[in-house]
Amino acid sequence: MPAELRDLGFLHLGRPESGVRRYGQLIADATRAGGGLTVHEAEAGRVDEGSSRLAQVAAELTSAQVLLMQWNRRGWGKHGGALYRLMRFRRAYRGALVVTLHDIFDRHGLRERYLAPDAWSLRWLGRVADLVVVHSQVEVERLRGIIPAERLRVIPHFVERRELALRPEEARARLGLADRRIVTLLGFVYGRKGHRYAVEAVPHLPEDIVMVYAGGPVAGRSFVHDLALAKAEELGLGDRFRITGYLSEEDLETWIAATHLAILPFTDLSASGSMSSWIAAGKPMLVSDLPSVREYEPRAPGALHLFSPTEPLPLAAAIRELLAEPLQDPDPAVQRLARELSLERTVERYLVVAREALADHRP
Repeated sequence: MPAELRDLGFLHLGRPESGVRRYGQLIADATRAGGGLTVHEAEAGRVDEGSSRLAQVAAELTSAQVLLMQWNRRGWGKHGGALYRLMRFRRAYRGALVVTLHDIFDRHGLRERYLAPDAWSLRWLGRVADLVVVHSQVEVERLRGIIPAERLRVIPHFVERRELALRPEEARARLGLADRRIVTLLGFVYGRKGHRYAVEAVPHLPEDIVMVYAGGPVAGRSFVHDLALAKAEELGLGDRFRITGYLSEEDLETWIAATHLAILPFTDLSASGSMSSWIAAGKPMLVSDLPSVREYEPRAPGALHLFSPTEPLPLAAAIRELLAEPLQDPDPAVQRLARELSLERTVERYLVVAREALADHRP
């Protein structure tokens, strides 16, 4: 008879401000709040603080029947260091292991799929983890031939509750944009989110529309940010385009509340924290028509407006079409999607996977 799940462990690793690190913490907090299980947590710190800490935290987690941990290349380290750290930890922790993968993109060619150090890490992880969680069926396909399909489980990225303190009209007045329509691209400014060309859609929009990049560059990676500013100056966009830079939580919520239409013109998508923020706020969204995005449709039909191809002119045309008439704000379909992807539902899905890992685990 399979053992009953009583003790669940969480390993936290990486920079405190990391979204992946925060993801694991929120799952742990919600699991503890749900009751019924003893939750164990251990903090391994930043990857540059030394791998010896991993062996120490493994000892702290030995009473956990199943351990949940997060994996992405940035959190565990580049090159061969990630594999070394993983091997060291797995030798010390012998219980059932469930690993959630983040930032899974396509891999092409011999080097990316077989020879790159992080490909070796993924392959070894697929052998030593009892089960591996990804956020979409598209990611399952991206891992074909790298991690055995029978070890993969899909749990969509959760959506946090977000109660906006300001009504849209109040937020726009606070920002000095009461007479403008606001289209917002949220989050760090980098290539895959479409920042490179969303700015080029602005000349093809009505002049009362303001395109906002609500965020700033990733530290040390300002190329796309600087390119967008240069393109805006070249096109003479003036106050029709702005990049806010880093936002406090209060300022972030003001921009979210003020937004008429959220845009997510991704050229590629793994899981998106910015999409989750928009869903939580119930905002109308225009999103690139990608396979991973289409997976949301069965959960809440009509919640996402799709466009393609992901280029400036089709993006501008889709924005004009959607804003030709006032949009519902909040959008009822997006609110249905938020309930389906709630943190509580996500924890339920993780507990199903944890029980399966415990039942199948062989020390």
